[in-house]
Amino acid sequence: MTNKRTYFNLFLIVIFGLLIRLTAIDKPDGLWNDEYISWFISTKSTSDGFFQAIFQNCHMPLYYFYLKIWTFLFGNGDVTLRISSVLPSVLSIITMFFVGKEIKNEETGYLCAAFSAMSGFLIYFSQEVRFYSLLFLFSALAILFMMRLAEKQSKANYICFFITNLLVILTHTIGFVFVFFNFLFLFGYLKKQGKISAKVISVLIGLTTLAVLPFMPFLYKTLTGSYISQFWSDFSFTKLFFVVSDYVSPIQINLINTPIHVSTLLIKNGKLNTGYIIFAIIPILISLLCFIKALTKNEYKIRLLTVSTLCTLLVMIGASLTGKMVLITKYTTEIYPAFIAVFMAGLFFIRPENIRKILAIVLFGLTFSYLMISDFAPQKLRREEGHKLVADLVRDAKLSGKDKILLLYYNPNRFGKYLKTDDYTIESVTKYNFQYKVLENPPYQRDVIRNGKEMFYDNFQSGNNEYFQKQIKENIFDKMEKGDKFALITLNSVSFIDEKRMKEVTESSDLYNRMPFLFLIFSHITNSVKADANAELTPIFAEASGKWQIYVWQKN
Repeated sequence: MTNKRTYFNLFLIVIFGLLIRLTAIDKPDGLWNDEYISWFISTKSTSDGFFQAIFQNCHMPLYYFYLKIWTFLFGNGDVTLRISSVLPSVLSIITMFFVGKEIKNEETGYLCAAFSAMSGFLIYFSQEVRFYSLLFLFSALAILFMMRLAEKQSKANYICFFITNLLVILTHTIGFVFVFFNFLFLFGYLKKQGKISAKVISVLIGLTTLAVLPFMPFLYKTLTGSYISQFWSDFSFTKLFFVVSDYVSPIQINLINTPIHVSTLLIKNGKLNTGYIIFAIIPILISLLCFIKALTKNEYKIRLLTVSTLCTLLVMIGASLTGKMVLITKYTTEIYPAFIAVFMAGLFFIRPENIRKILAIVLFGLTFSYLMISDFAPQKLRREEGHKLVADLVRDAKLSGKDKILLLYYNPNRFGKYLKTDDYTIESVTKYNFQYKVLENPPYQRDVIRNGKEMFYDNFQSGNNEYFQKQIKENIFDKMEKGDKFALITLNSVSFIDEKRMKEVTESSDLYNRMPFLFLIFSHITNSVKADANAELTPIFAEASGKWQIYVWQKN
């Protein structure tokens, strides 16, 4: 029986989780691209493009309804928007207590709640204006009622199981995979135990299908679409490793889809990186031990969660192998509650008790220490491609409306929250239209996705692109008058390869094959524009902020 002491202990865990999530929540960079999309959709009225904006997005719509209600009630300032993710994240801590209690006992519940409160992954996404905090909450509730339904086939448990799984599907486009395996293995277990009839199974599946049917266009769009991010979406075991690492370590590596190798973190300046070993490798080893311990127990709830989780993960790996998704931690949010539950159950099973306490102290002690002292703690991490930085750079450059701006990677409307883009003359080359800017007879996007490196190899190798250079000269340089300025704004995280390094990359087949295409094309564009601008104009200003860089020239 849950008593007052239990509630008090849980209250303390929740308060800690809340305070750490509110720390440094006012990010100086502003919203970055994905957050901008959330804000943009939420600002649309139902009569002026709200539903159209949702459909143009590749994710399910429930989060955007939630955010729209939130902004209606509390406004759309950056901090207010981020708090919309803090709330479900804090509720998740409470939910995970009951998940842990359900899978084993109250002590396991405390472990699950405490781990969720300190989870670097959950802390980071509690401060991001995206749906991952809400998705984790719904997923945790779904597995909670899956376990309760496995034990007691009451009407209330059936209804709650149905509703929570439906919420998962309506929040994340690939949530249906998680829900499918929840249904499959739970009903398989109940059928084997003689606790459910085929009729009940059919009714529940039918109701779920009918509820999801209106939203199938979102799923179809995701499964059939070709996305430019697939240039760097190749599956690797390194990415899988970082998924696990992000789950158990306060060091968050796999936040973006930039390929990183474990060796670059283990070795720093020719020496072992003791910080990464202590705060990442040790938690990974503890989690492995706990998982092995949990799976050695003949516990049907653990088996149920483990099998469902592994099958969902295998489908996600398969999707990444076919280029339909990128295997980064946030896209696996649905399985994270089950991972925590099995992990903490395994920790509870560790014997003797002294060993269990030592492992718990090490795990939670390392995590707590990192959260408190590290400059790279998840609550302090910045998205240094935030769009407010671009607005600040434009103002620092003192550009006027007649000056020319060439913006790379994003459309100008991405910065509308912080900059009145209509007050400036802006051209853009984006990750969606670059082929039309740099090729005289551009192919379909799907052909660029498949064969981009072959199409542009000669351009990369020589550094020349006569068609693109002609467009820049005719559309920008030739239209400038004496005293006019030209500004190039680049995102350094995708355009960082200079001309000398580009030559080295193209001359090495190994380097060329490993280098993401978007890095190559936008580095090529940046180098080309800078060379032509230096030949035509006089450089007068350059400044970097976060991952953004502005270069300014003037016509004399």
